[in-house]
Amino acid sequence: QKDPAGPWKVTVARYRGEDLALSFEDRVISPAVVHTIDGLKVEAENLSTEPGTTATISTRFNVNKKGEVEVAGTFKLLPLDTDLKLAIKTLDLVPLQPYFTERLNVVLTRGQVMLNGDVRLQQLAAATAAAPEAGKLSAAFSGQLAVADFSAVDKVDSSDFLKWKSLSLGQVNLRLNPDSVSIGEVALADFFARVIISPKGKLNLLQVVRQAEAAPAAGAPRSAEQPTAVVSADGKAVAPVLAGSQPPLPVKVGRITLQGGDIKFTDNFIKPNYSADLKKIGGSINGLSSAAGSVATLDLRGSYDDIAPLQVKGQINPLVATPYLDVQADVKGIEMTALSPYSGKYAGYAIDKGKLSLFVKYKIEKNQLTAENRVFLDQLTFGAAVDSPEATKLPVTLAVALLKNAKGEIDINLPVAGSLDDPEFSIGGLLGSVIGNLLVKAVTAPFALLGSIFGGGEELSTVDFDFGLAAVTPSAQRRLEALAKALLDRPALKLDIEGQADPESDPEGLKRDRLTSKLTALKAEGVNKGNGESAAADAVGISAKEYPALLERVYRAEDFAKPRNVVGMVKTLPVDEMEKLILANTVVDESDLRELADRRAKAVRDWLLAHQVPAERLFLRPVKVAKPDGKSDAPVPAGGNRVVFALE
Repeated sequence: QKDPAGPWKVTVARYRGEDLALSFEDRVISPAVVHTIDGLKVEAENLSTEPGTTATISTRFNVNKKGEVEVAGTFKLLPLDTDLKLAIKTLDLVPLQPYFTERLNVVLTRGQVMLNGDVRLQQLAAATAAAPEAGKLSAAFSGQLAVADFSAVDKVDSSDFLKWKSLSLGQVNLRLNPDSVSIGEVALADFFARVIISPKGKLNLLQVVRQAEAAPAAGAPRSAEQPTAVVSADGKAVAPVLAGSQPPLPVKVGRITLQGGDIKFTDNFIKPNYSADLKKIGGSINGLSSAAGSVATLDLRGSYDDIAPLQVKGQINPLVATPYLDVQADVKGIEMTALSPYSGKYAGYAIDKGKLSLFVKYKIEKNQLTAENRVFLDQLTFGAAVDSPEATKLPVTLAVALLKNAKGEIDINLPVAGSLDDPEFSIGGLLGSVIGNLLVKAVTAPFALLGSIFGGGEELSTVDFDFGLAAVTPSAQRRLEALAKALLDRPALKLDIEGQADPESDPEGLKRDRLTSKLTALKAEGVNKGNGESAAADAVGISAKEYPALLERVYRAEDFAKPRNVVGMVKTLPVDEMEKLILANTVVDESDLRELADRRAKAVRDWLLAHQVPAERLFLRPVKVAKPDGKSDAPVPAGGNRVVFALE
């Protein structure tokens, strides 16, 4: 029609369609993506191109076979103004993956969206100097949103990256022009996340979105403060504004609830690799808002590897222009052997045992940080040295011995403070400096020094035993007295006690000790029968006159082949001959030597206990015995009939 003043008008009083289907093929994506709509039912009334005409519509359909969509409400075409109720059930997210897969390093394997609420779309009036946002599309949504049975995997190794059973958002209010976000409650249940540091030291969470290659600039880059014009519907600029001066998006979240969380952490940058598992994560964040002066309360709980309880609580506000934080966190009883890769790399020693508890308080206000870092270590014991070029040269093992209290605990507080506006500011750098200064001041004394102070210059690292025996000798008692005195004077020190046995000298002594035990047992048996009273075997003595008769009784009771006379009777032999045969036929194996080494260690421990050294400061270590073939299950010095000590 040549006359624009009289456009065509189209009016449909009522339309009804049932069992319709649509197929949409998107060839912009390669390969092409096809979406289908079936089971479509539409009812509409008063459809018209006449400005100001309000139509009603009701429709339902299935998207990609699974998703169910229902829409009902009113709308105007000119100017656009809709008021619709929208309900979506089980909309599958996987078919949408081709639209973002090239931009992500993860693959969506499953996920469903549910939505129920009111949608309002409205074209604003023409823009003016007083209302530069006018002329744009205003949109609003109020309702509930949920994403269920969600799972995404890593593209490289197909390992689980992120998944959850249920993510629901209630009382959602989204606004566009003016922009705002308000959510009454967010609930995330049964969720899992994998956090990985790559061999190059990069965090996988920061690598989810692929970084686009920088395109060559066509001209000078636009400054963040360069004016951006707002134009009206007739194309005229009405109000220049600064691009960097836009007010922040108003955000309000009433409550965030977390339940049943599991976060697996793996550090592939450290060698050997380190892994940890944060389980049973739950809690809430209340009152999150971008409004100035508002703070949210935080209360999260969980466990580290199902052993160490974890708690974080306090007040936060990350949404305001100047973030605010006042939180305290603690984790109790982390098994430190799992941290051995870090200890080896930075301290130069593996960790044999120990538990770690952390109690931290951090406050950020007006970009100023004040922090308390309380570190509590229980029974920390370093193991073998690790050849690491990044290990500190400071005497960490000596520092540990000095820092331990009478209970074997290290309890230190490391306060730090600084300004977030300082470009050189680093929490890690501050903590490293404080810890380094602490270790530099650490001094301890080895056994030689303890001996010079408490033992008259005698070395106190070992006590020797008679061959085959576990009784503390007088010379050993003198050393133990000095050692006990040193331990009581050094409450930070703990003592490891390691029993040893010598495969060359101890077997003969052990055989003679067994023979002596049998002889005294026979003597005690005779004493008990004679006087009707009970006497301990080790409390009776054997005279030279009694010895041959008792020895012959032991000899005849032994189960080995003995010389016999012509009539087959066991011969009576001289004392030395009987001794030789008994000892030659007494078998001492490795388990006997281990048992001897164990009795020696326990004899020393019991002696120290009787002399007031607290039991919690004494630790029995595995015994060491050289094998009969000359090989050893652990290094044993020559003359291994001893107990060896180590300080913690």
